Amino acid sequence: MPEGPQMVFVKEQTEQFIGQVVLEVKGKTRNIPFDLVKGQELTQIKTFGKEILFCFQENVVRVHLMFFGKYAINGEVNRPLELGLSFEDGDLNFYACDCRYLQEPLERMYDWSTDVLSESFDQEKALQKLMRQPTQLICDALLDQNILAGVGNGIKNEVLFRARLHPESQVDHIPEAILRSIIQECVTQSFRYLDSKREGTVKEHWLVYQQKECPRDHLPLRKEKIGKGQRSGYFCEKCQVLFHPVTG
Repeated sequence: MPEGPQMVFVKEQTEQFIGQVVLEVKGKTRNIPFDLVKGQELTQIKTFGKEILFCFQENVVRVHLMFFGKYAINGEVNRPLELGLSFEDGDLNFYACDCRYLQEPLERMYDWSTDVLSESFDQEKALQKLMRQPTQLICDALLDQNILAGVGNGIKNEVLFRARLHPESQVDHIPEAILRSIIQECVTQSFRYLDSKREGTVKEHWLVYQQKECPRDHLPLRKEKIGKGQRSGYFCEKCQVLFHPVTG
């Protein structure tokens, strides 16, 4: 699944179309009124978490790449086209994604203080939201887009490894200081991931995600689907601590 840094990277690649008029809209999506987008000038591009928002004079087109979404700039992908936008100087095509047509002001729909890549991200608010879900496993909590918008499975695995925290630790068993450090690490790893996308070094970015061996202990990593969401977890049983309830 694309994560927040990937969507910021898409934004940077597509900003070339800002100021241009949509000449044609096509694709199989039923959620976009093509006639209301055609002829509109693209005025701004924003991201929120795992979504990219194309802002026009009178409306917004939201694209979420879901699990297997793809995009092409001035090119095509060999799969059914979900949404295609033709501009004066090129084409922007999306595949296997969810597209929506928004008319409400974005400020009413989105809270950028929950987006880890936003200047408005509020770490204290994220901490309070985490602590209001005490029985949740930390591997699930980090993927909650209402708490940490933009954090996906790759970032989750990397953050927990760097924090030496076992993904099956329950939120209320984890000391507050560690929760704070995890939130900060989500921000740090998101920006590092974005840098690796820009540099084309994503594979070198991952220490444990989709890897086989712990780089600290040189032991085989465990890989299994864990948590309520059953997302793939990559972790080291030796150096990642599983917190238990405090007794006595």
